[in-house]
Amino acid sequence: MFNKLTSILWKVFFVIMMLLLFIFLLFHLVTKLFLSPSRYRRLTWQMARVWGWFTVVSTGTRVKVSGRENIPLEGPICFMGNHQSYFDIPTLLGFAGCPMGFIAKQELARVPVLKQWMVQLPSFFLDRDNARQAIKVFQAAAKVMKEGHPMVIFPEGLRAERGKVADFHLGSLKLAQMAGATIVPFALDGTWRMLEIDGDIHAARVNFTILPPVRPGDPIYDDKIALAAHLKSSIEACLTD
Repeated sequence: MFNKLTSILWKVFFVIMMLLLFIFLLFHLVTKLFLSPSRYRRLTWQMARVWGWFTVVSTGTRVKVSGRENIPLEGPICFMGNHQSYFDIPTLLGFAGCPMGFIAKQELARVPVLKQWMVQLPSFFLDRDNARQAIKVFQAAAKVMKEGHPMVIFPEGLRAERGKVADFHLGSLKLAQMAGATIVPFALDGTWRMLEIDGDIHAARVNFTILPPVRPGDPIYDDKIALAAHLKSSIEACLTD
């Protein structure tokens, strides 16, 4: 009963926070008139980082991060990892320590305020049933990566069942290849316990592991089957749930 009440209060708090974010968004869009694109994008990420961190820690969750040294300091970067929870995106924003945008499912574009903020990161919304639209999304995201802004894609496509890793969609690997981007795998272990157990909010212990990168020129980089197998096995090795 106590956890149910706590969960309801947190969800009310989250709605209030999103309303405040809408007000901040109006002011933030005005700053776009006065800042260079790079400074505006940096400011957007800093605000998103605070939002992501606060969204996660406000549930009582603790996040342990390891492997930040595996993130390249330059060049196009494409993060690829497992997808456990609706809390994955705020966890990545709040704890990765670098700017990033997302390839997100089309359904998130229907969420007010969240959509507008994700567009500013920038992020792109993918219709999984529209191959032509997917190509355009990948082309736009590849352009952003070439400009030095990392992107995140979840190769499973959808959230996997309780701590497991679903098979990777080979087409998702094309995103990094289109940009000649270094692939940085990551493993999220425990975010599913925050919400997906029963729909209520729970405090959890999350391990966020950033794994050694796969670079253009590495033997498996252009072999989608071998690359998918390598990424999946590397991520699974980090999971304890």
